[in-house]
Amino acid sequence: MLWVIWPLLTCNAYSTANDLKLEAEDAALTGVRKSTSRTGYSGTGYVDGFDTAGDKITFTFEATGGLYDLFIGFCTPNGEKGYDLTVNGSESTGMFPASSTFDEVSAGKIILVNGLNTIVMGNGWGWYYVDYLRMSAGVTVPPAQPQQDLTDSLATEDAKKLFRLLKGLYGKKILSGQHGLSDLQYIKTITHHTPVVAGFDLIEYSPSRIEYGSNPGGSSESWIAWEQEKGCIINLLWHWNAPADLINTTGKEWWRGFYTEATTFNIAEVLADTTSARYDLLIRDIDAIAVQLKKFRDADIPVLWRPLHEASGGWFWWGAKGPDPFIELWKLIYNRLGNYHQLHNLIWVYTSGDPEWYPGDDFVDIASLDIYSSHGSSMSADWENAQAEYNGKKLVALSESGTLPVPEKIRLFNTWWSWFSLWTGSFIQGADTTELKALYNDDDMLTLEKIGDWRTFSSLPDAHAVPRQPDEITAFYNPVKNCLHIDYDVDDNEIVTVQLFDIQGCLLLSQSDVKVTSGYARIEIPARSLSQGVYIAVISSNKSMAAAKFVVVN
Repeated sequence: MLWVIWPLLTCNAYSTANDLKLEAEDAALTGVRKSTSRTGYSGTGYVDGFDTAGDKITFTFEATGGLYDLFIGFCTPNGEKGYDLTVNGSESTGMFPASSTFDEVSAGKIILVNGLNTIVMGNGWGWYYVDYLRMSAGVTVPPAQPQQDLTDSLATEDAKKLFRLLKGLYGKKILSGQHGLSDLQYIKTITHHTPVVAGFDLIEYSPSRIEYGSNPGGSSESWIAWEQEKGCIINLLWHWNAPADLINTTGKEWWRGFYTEATTFNIAEVLADTTSARYDLLIRDIDAIAVQLKKFRDADIPVLWRPLHEASGGWFWWGAKGPDPFIELWKLIYNRLGNYHQLHNLIWVYTSGDPEWYPGDDFVDIASLDIYSSHGSSMSADWENAQAEYNGKKLVALSESGTLPVPEKIRLFNTWWSWFSLWTGSFIQGADTTELKALYNDDDMLTLEKIGDWRTFSSLPDAHAVPRQPDEITAFYNPVKNCLHIDYDVDDNEIVTVQLFDIQGCLLLSQSDVKVTSGYARIEIPARSLSQGVYIAVISSNKSMAAAKFVVVN
């Protein structure tokens, strides 16, 4: 066997040499077809016919192994659409924005092997066209810290302190989070760790639900008690049952009244007539929620406040009539709560959609994403598109997720969310408990057991310092000793953790508490026989992190 040593790679940059472009019409097509009826495509055509589960395009190609930026040429004349993506067996999902002409969108970072690679584009939501794939040399960098302070000039001191904490940790550590009180308790039982960000839903306080007999039963008080006992961060959202016009038939019951399909409430028409009875009901609902938010204010609790989420999807009534009514409604709520109700304990979290839905820098403190992706997904495509919009301007959080984030992939792709939060029920209680324990015990995922009450937490060691990069790191596999060799040049004696990943980001081995003396040192870590392929060795301490890629070739 031949062992090839690749150049130094650090946590701040991975790169490759070759650019690639693959025309979709030249790939293997399953359930889809080549078309030329629309104009503006590249090559000899494009692929349409995505309308059934199992429809896919399979690209098989040779490449130089390494990290690449992936871009997709697409067209979505029927609005934004989701797609499935599998790269060498690693599954993920992404979103195409609405575009009536052929355009290009980032699909995030991917890792290709040296030699034959396979990328499969699956149906996802369907009803989109694919023109090509383009791959170029990839570089990952941590997100830039936003410079803007809270949008509310009268923000409470606790709100400002919380925001400073979030900004200070951004790009270095991630706060753990979870929706639902019972699921917060479940995580504690399984992992012996408590999420820092506790998420709750004001849904039952919607007046139209109370009219049908809903009884929140002191929910706000129980959430406040949890915060006061645990010292957690409170995150509130509101599945707002429409103020009126609930259809209330089978499949469209009153309790589904936050869905567009379950109400005829037209937000565009309501906002256009501020003298109407329905506009009064709109204000009534906002005022009802203000009553609950005041309980948190009066208890000196700042709130990560995430109203009107997932608007651009159109499945909730507040997004059903397009971006203009949504933005008007967002600003109405912002001013009603802040100016009329004097709620200055709110940190405004906007769940991101297409750029035209953005309410504006003066009305948003944090951007967030709700991602329901494949198990083990890097979520790199969603992260890259969010960074293109918000990097250096707003923090970006993973406000909802259907799957556990993978710490190794977060470090590999630099997807440093401000916090993550899984959705309730089976999304968290159906997760693999071994993976759940690994996530919550990972040093980069912060829990209440690691930081204590956020109000008294200052910083982890060196958490606010720019990580020092070692002068050099190289790695190779020694088949005679069945061990991994890492050459590491450092200034000081250190205790480090050594990890080995395959090219898809799966952890193969990990060894902590490895002592390294200053100067040029060689670490030997026992490893099982490695088959042909590309591997990444990562060495980290509380001062630095670096990685080296190496290839085992027959």
